[in-house]
Amino acid sequence: MTGEPISAERMVGGYDVLFPPLVRAAHRACLEHARLTREEAWPTIESCLAFATLYGVPGAELAAFFGYLSYREAGRTIWVDALRGPILSWTARQQSTRKQAIAYGFLCAFTETGGEGAAH
Repeated sequence: MTGEPISAERMVGGYDVLFPPLVRAAHRACLEHARLTREEAWPTIESCLAFATLYGVPGAELAAFFGYLSYREAGRTIWVDALRGPILSWTARQQSTRKQAIAYGFLCAFTETGGEGAAH
């Protein structure tokens, strides 16, 4: 690593390689829907899960693109906003699936580059 920021071209190339077409389509649709319908222009967990169902992709993976991580505890699913939430996300990050970790890592890398649509 050179310590230089990742270029937009490298980010887009990684996006195309790391995520299947339906996951990318669900991600873009969910983000666009939030931009058009929410004041803060950021999806909710509920909208992530709805778009995941609509596109037939894993909900936890799609939600991770927006900083929402989940884990199971005592037979129920706990959701954590790993970027903006007041609760530490250590447990959620430790129990993430590989696909969740990749999607969340992509978001973090994109946020660090100052990409459009990065978390607030």
